[in-house]
Order: sequence, then C-alpha cells, then structure tokens
Amino acid sequence: MKVQNVLFATDFSRSADAAQDAGMEIASQFDAQFHVFHALELPLPIFEPYGVGVPDSFLAESRESARKNLDRVLDEVRARGLTGENSLGEVPAAIAIADYAEKVSADLVVVGTEGHMGIKHILIGSVAEGVVRSAPCSVVVSRGTLAAATGPVVVGIDFSDCAREALEGACEIADQLGADLHMVHAANTVPLLSGPYGVPAPTDFYNSILQDARTRLAELAAGCAIKGNVTTEVSTAPAQHALSEVARQRDARLVVVGSRGLTGIKHLVLGSVAERTVRHAPCSVWVVRRTH
Repeated sequence: MKVQNVLFATDFSRSADAAQDAGMEIASQFDAQFHVFHALELPLPIFEPYGVGVPDSFLAESRESARKNLDRVLDEVRARGLTGENSLGEVPAAIAIADYAEKVSADLVVVGTEGHMGIKHILIGSVAEGVVRSAPCSVVVSRGTLAAATGPVVVGIDFSDCAREALEGACEIADQLGADLHMVHAANTVPLLSGPYGVPAPTDFYNSILQDARTRLAELAAGCAIKGNVTTEVSTAPAQHALSEVARQRDARLVVVGSRGLTGIKHLVLGSVAERTVRHAPCSVWVVRRTH
C-alpha cells in the first residue's frame, strides 16, 4: 500500500484532535507528507432569508482565526518530525476536502466523526460519510488513535477484487501496528432462504454456502504473511451490520473495508457497506479505495 501523502481534514473540534493524532501516527509509520485542510464554515455573504449582508469584518476575522488554528496544527505536525502544509477551503466541506485531496495527490484522507445519529443524521448525513463517498482515495474515519488500542484489525471480505485490495492494505496496516488480523465474510443467504415462493432452501444448500465461504477465507488467510495471528469468521448478519458487530465483540482497534464507490440512485437508496460501517462501527474505519 502506497501512502506518500496524508490529508488531514479538521474542524478544530475534539473529534478532530483525536483524528489528528491518528493521522500523524499513520504518516509517521509510512514516512508520508502531512497536509492539513479546513473548510471555512461561514454563512453566505447575504444571510438568508433576511437579505442582510454579513459584515466584511466578521468574514475577515473568521478567516484569520481559521488560518491561525491551521498554523497551530501545522506547528504540532512539525513538532512530530513530519513535513507538510496547510490550506483553507470553503464549504460544502466534503466536496472541498475531496477536491483538495485530488489537488495534492493524497493517498489517504483522515477525518474525525462525532457519530451523529437520529433524524438529522439520516437527512443530512455527516461530513465523514460525505468524504467516504466523494474522496478520490482511501479514507480513515477516526475514533481515536490506533496504537492505544490492543484489539485486532478487522477486515471485511466479499471475495471481490475490491475486497482483495482491502485485505492487502489490512495486512500491511496490521503489520505496522503489530496487531492480529481478523477476516470477516458476511454470508449472503437471505435471498436464497426467503424467496418469493415461500419454499425454503434445503439445509444442506445453506451449509454448503457457509462451508465454501470458510474454505475461501482460509485460503486467503494462508497468504497473509504478517507477524500477528490471522483468524477468520463467516457471519450470518447482514453485510452492513456484520463488521460493526464483529468489531464490537472483539474490541477491534480498526475496521478495514473496501469501497466500490457506488453513485446514483442505487447508492442513495441502499447506501454502501463502507458508509454504514463508518456510521456504526465502534472504532476507527479505514476505507480502502484504489488511488486516482
């Protein structure tokens, strides 16, 4: 896995502070450049719906304050022995972050999350999920530092090319962290067992699916040359919940999942396993996407 440029997106919140630590940790491990970015959260020049202009002094002072905060973060980055730069962009944040990631040829974007839930989250989504959806490269959604935890790295496997890339990345990440690796496949059996005709599939058929998945996981595990232990699991939970459940049960330090980058109506209706994992996982999530 190539990580030469890490882009850390910050809103200067406590969540972002934790993500900064994780990002610097990753950049140190891969000897990468560390770019710091903030999307300026300011109202429109004409404050709707009142038609009243926002004072220029307010806009200027806000930009100056944001730049000072960016300089402070960059000083902390350089104090860790890392090299990099900072930049101030505009909202909407997720799109601005994705555009800047493209500009600096980022291999990885690191962003924090407050874990917003409820109606507001469902209607609006979070910046973290927007970055997962829009970024041209892999994304880490941080819920704290990686080195502080002791659990395994959990990686989702659906036997696609995308999942194989995620596994390759997960092996390298687990080795960097000195962690064990736990591979998880969510068996897709529900459509087979509850078809439109009300006829259940034979038990042997169901068992053969699970056994085939276990065999294929074992073959992949045999090819993982890492210092830690490699274990496998076939989950019968839906794919969008399986990784989060396993991560919670095993007190994982990190979940790694591939992303096919779904867009359009299918994406809006179904979402993606990557985004749902970002939303519900109890730990940091590394979404692996082929760069550029």
